[in-house]
Amino acid sequence: PPRPGPCVPGSVGASPRRFACEICPAGKFTPTPGDTACRNCTAGYLCVDGSSAPQPCPGGTHADQHMLATVGFLSNLTTDCIVCPAGTSCSVGSARPSPCLAGAFGAAPMQPTCSLCDAGTFTPNQGNTACRNCTAGYLCVEGSSAPQPCPGGRYADQSVLATLGFLRTLDTHCVICPAGTSCSVGSNGPT
Repeated sequence: PPRPGPCVPGSVGASPRRFACEICPAGKFTPTPGDTACRNCTAGYLCVDGSSAPQPCPGGTHADQHMLATVGFLSNLTTDCIVCPAGTSCSVGSARPSPCLAGAFGAAPMQPTCSLCDAGTFTPNQGNTACRNCTAGYLCVEGSSAPQPCPGGRYADQSVLATLGFLRTLDTHCVICPAGTSCSVGSNGPT
C-alpha cells in the first residue's frame, strides 16, 4: 500500500497511523513539512488557521494591543490588525500608530508612511491630515514645518512673490545678493 507523504507547512500529523493531516489552529504554526506538533505563535504576531510562519500586521495597520494583552498573539487579520487613522502612519509590524511629524501629513487612513508637504506648503505640528499654504512672502521648501524668510545674503525674488505669493525653493526663489550689497534675513532686495 502507498505510504502517506509528510504534512505540508501549517499542518501536522500527530500520530504515525494518521489518515489526514490536521491544520494548525489560530495562534499556532508549523514552518516545515512533516512536523508532528504545532508551535505557539510568536508574541505580537499573527497566526491564522494553517499558518506556516508568524506574520506581522501589514503596513497601514497596527496590532490590537488589547488582544495581545489578553491572548498574546493575533488570530485574525481583519479584526486584530487595526487600520491606522488619517494623520498617522503604521509600518509593517507596528504596535501603535505614529503621528505624522511636522512637515508631513497622512491624508487618508491606512498609510504605511507619511508624505512630506510639497514645496509651497507646511505643517507646524504632528498628526496633520493636510498641509497649509505657505505664508505670503515666505519660503516653504518640501517638508517645511514653518514658513521661513530668505536667509541673510539672499533676497526674495519679487517676480515670484507677485506670481505665487510665496517662495518654494531656496536656490532660485531666494536670490543671492550681488557683490557690493548686503541682504539681511527676510530682505525684499539688496541694499
